[in-house]
Amino acid sequence: MTNIKQAYTPRKIVDSGLIFSIPLYQRLFEWGEDQIIQLLDDLYSSYKRDKESPYYIGMLTVKRTENSIELVDGQQRFTAMILLGVHFKWNDFLYVSTETDNILRLQFTAREEDKKYLEAKITGIKSSFLNEKMENGLNYISKHLKKILQNDSDKDFAKYIFEKLTFFLSELPGNYSPMELNTYFERMNTSGKSLENYEILKVDIIRRLRTDKEKYTLLWNACSIMEKMILRKHNNEQLDSLRNRYKNAMTEIIQNGNIDNAFEKYQTKFDIEEEDSDDNQDLEATSIAIGDIAINTENPYKIIKRRTDEHSLLTFPEFLLQVLYICLNMNISEQEKDGKAVEGMLVTDFFDVRKLCDTFKWAFDKRGLDAETFMRKLGLYRLITDYFIIRMNDEDEEPYPFKLYKGDDKEKMKVRMYLAMLYSASSAMTYYMWMPQLLTYLEYFVSSNDCLDIDAAVYLTKLKEIDNDWHPVRNVINNNLTYTTIDRYWFWRIDYYLWEQRELFFKKELLNVVEKYVFRRNRSIEHIAPQHPKDEFGDKDRFYWDDESRPEVAMKRDCLGNMVMISSGQNSTLTNSCFEVKHAVMQRYASGNGTVESLKMLYVYSKYSSWSLDNIDEHQRFSMNVLKYSYERDSRGWNDFHNIMHWKL
Repeated sequence: MTNIKQAYTPRKIVDSGLIFSIPLYQRLFEWGEDQIIQLLDDLYSSYKRDKESPYYIGMLTVKRTENSIELVDGQQRFTAMILLGVHFKWNDFLYVSTETDNILRLQFTAREEDKKYLEAKITGIKSSFLNEKMENGLNYISKHLKKILQNDSDKDFAKYIFEKLTFFLSELPGNYSPMELNTYFERMNTSGKSLENYEILKVDIIRRLRTDKEKYTLLWNACSIMEKMILRKHNNEQLDSLRNRYKNAMTEIIQNGNIDNAFEKYQTKFDIEEEDSDDNQDLEATSIAIGDIAINTENPYKIIKRRTDEHSLLTFPEFLLQVLYICLNMNISEQEKDGKAVEGMLVTDFFDVRKLCDTFKWAFDKRGLDAETFMRKLGLYRLITDYFIIRMNDEDEEPYPFKLYKGDDKEKMKVRMYLAMLYSASSAMTYYMWMPQLLTYLEYFVSSNDCLDIDAAVYLTKLKEIDNDWHPVRNVINNNLTYTTIDRYWFWRIDYYLWEQRELFFKKELLNVVEKYVFRRNRSIEHIAPQHPKDEFGDKDRFYWDDESRPEVAMKRDCLGNMVMISSGQNSTLTNSCFEVKHAVMQRYASGNGTVESLKMLYVYSKYSSWSLDNIDEHQRFSMNVLKYSYERDSRGWNDFHNIMHWKL
């Protein structure tokens, strides 16, 4: 795809002489009153805020033909501009002047009546044909402009729109047939959303496929909706039946490499957007406000909007990169992860979702990636992810649910929490430390077993093995866990084991609070004894960090024993407060809504009523030993943990 970097406005369109057309496979104008009002309100807000700043409506995807620029995606927005031109009588924008004639700027392929209607509206001549959607659109524009402008100049606002309403064009290669374009973009959101990078990538991958392009397109579309399970539960269907369909679909791909049977045989309709279900009605009803449209030069990770409360752990671009990592048999070592090249590609570049298309181009051109193989793996790992890996639910009743995986409830809860811990401690740049290994292990399990009921204890052991490979015990022993150097992973790991062994570490009255604990991506480190002590409660006398004659005291300030990890909001509330104040706040949280942000912090404030240098030393030993003991695999378990508090650091 060629990106035309120039920004276009109605004025620049006039200067360019470009003619646009809506191909036959595209629907005509569909915007209703809500979208028109949203556009006008957004434009007016931008106009009032700064009359010299552009208002962006995103990227329009086009294909050049001999006579015009075909609007593949974005025709709703472009038609809205045309209607604004009709209202404001921008004849130079509405027509392209040639030596012999004036040609409509917007052409309609095989839709002569719509063309005549638009010409009639421009010239003021009555038309025998009524395009109801356009007619309504013009009425909405006229009505709402009267409402919002009031004392403002209609002429000045029209000038702002003409000169500042800005969009970009993204041009597709010319070797696509109308049928292919229809297939590729039939699901583009008609509310004005611009192409995401993974949608651009889809075009390239489908082009590389040798056969079954339409079915692989449907597969891609289904996989991309990470908010929903790829196989949907039918009305009145039992969960065991759905589990069985997942098992059969996975087996079909693993044993036969057959995508068709994997989905069509075990789902009544593969094309999930056509399923007659409440879920899909909700999906179809979802739209993006004009004000949310962004230029796709921004980080696509931030642009992607979650459409439901429930969703997969990974965004679709992140998931694509994990599957690619597996397909290429890549193996990033601990020494290579920090910005070094791996097989010709920087790790930081490979997992940068903003460079998704470049990464796949490298994979195809330099590593010989096969498009069919990738698509089969994409479908398989999407099924595996749905079945075996927790999802996120922004409703707190069950924030990390399994939808299908069965197992002993107690052990399954440990798996759920460990996965939540790994997710919270990871980012788009570090999922590769555990997600690819887990997916390939689960693929092996599915291929080797008749049922999908992997023992939860076995599952948990494998998770810990994968994690420990990347975070070996030697990293704890090296004792480089200080404020300026600590990997925040270690806070999450401590919290997991405090939760897992909660009956060992917490009083009975706190167990209910501990059991409600939820892993979050809190990354703000809080000092228990404040970095900058105040006079209250004698903190300056207790914690004399600046005493140059005792440098070992300053080291205690920034050691693991004097730190917890919480949200930035709670951190700003507690900053430089004394221990007693923080203790009271923690008690209020625990007794109020029964939730806390750090189990390590809960442990400290439940065990100690005051804080001293000796307490810091003791909690340092405790924290380090929790980490060390978490690597122990012998039969003793944790029962003798309190007997080993004498371990030297």
